[in-house]
Amino acid sequence: MELRQVRNRLGTAVLAGGTALVLASCTLPVRFATPEEVQQATNPTPITVGGGSAPAPAPGGLDQIQADLRRLISQVGPSVVRVDAGTTSGSGLLLDSVGTVVTPASLVAGSQQVSVTTSSGQKYTGFVAGTDTNSDVALVRVSGATGLTPAPFGDSTGVQLGDVVVLIGSQSVSQGIVSQVTSGLIVTTAPSGANSSGSALVNIAGQVIGMTTLGSAGASALGNAIPSNQVNTVAQQLLKGGSPTPNGKAFLGVSLTDATGGGAQVQSVIAGGPAATAGIQAGWTILAIGGHSVANAAAVAPILATYAPGQRVAVTVRLPNSSTRSIQVLLGSG
Repeated sequence: MELRQVRNRLGTAVLAGGTALVLASCTLPVRFATPEEVQQATNPTPITVGGGSAPAPAPGGLDQIQADLRRLISQVGPSVVRVDAGTTSGSGLLLDSVGTVVTPASLVAGSQQVSVTTSSGQKYTGFVAGTDTNSDVALVRVSGATGLTPAPFGDSTGVQLGDVVVLIGSQSVSQGIVSQVTSGLIVTTAPSGANSSGSALVNIAGQVIGMTTLGSAGASALGNAIPSNQVNTVAQQLLKGGSPTPNGKAFLGVSLTDATGGGAQVQSVIAGGPAATAGIQAGWTILAIGGHSVANAAAVAPILATYAPGQRVAVTVRLPNSSTRSIQVLLGSG
């Protein structure tokens, strides 16, 4: 036998003997891995830097915000139409399923005929059926339309500063918050462009609480919206062939400030004005006008904007002794 073969055989014998000695010296019996251990070895549990398992994605967050925005757009979008009036274009809101559209009067000024395009691409010829420049609301009618989706209007008197809103137009969408409620307008931080007039201002519940308008000021960094209650009131009066504000805006004749605990406290009353004539006094707190709750002083103007001069309205007030009273007021023109 060659020397090399002898060495190989001796090495094999030594290795086998060593292995046997090692196994014999173990105090625990030798066993195979369980299926669970194999699974853990092949698919280990993720470990974070601080140790422990990685947490599952939390509900909400950006994914939830994205889903909510898409829901609002799909819910309200079919109720917003594009309105082309000569050299200007914007949006309008459907009032019914047969194509009655409300849009800013400033958008269709000087036009008798406009083009109306739905979100699905259907095009109609629309005719301006009535306008009210004081409230900046106009009515457009189309013929031959059926099965359209009316806008889901909400109560604009519930709008408060800081409310999250989405501006949905026929050509754009933006998001912001309510930054101011004054002079019959809802002002938001939602960016608006030159073609955004007539867009739907929508709250997080998917309700239209206003219709944006650029008026004669053109494009603005802030979105100005006519409160939905005013839009509906004027539109209904235009449908009847009336002029909602023939002598200007409805006027109460008081100066107001925010009241502790809610409401608008009367600071002063104009002598001979509607409030004074009805018996309202300084120091009283206005809680509601025409059944619409008054959350603060800023809420009064949007409510009054839904009324015309000469209309009677019930004003609910709280007296200094905490008693309440409902007073009929004949609104003036201001």
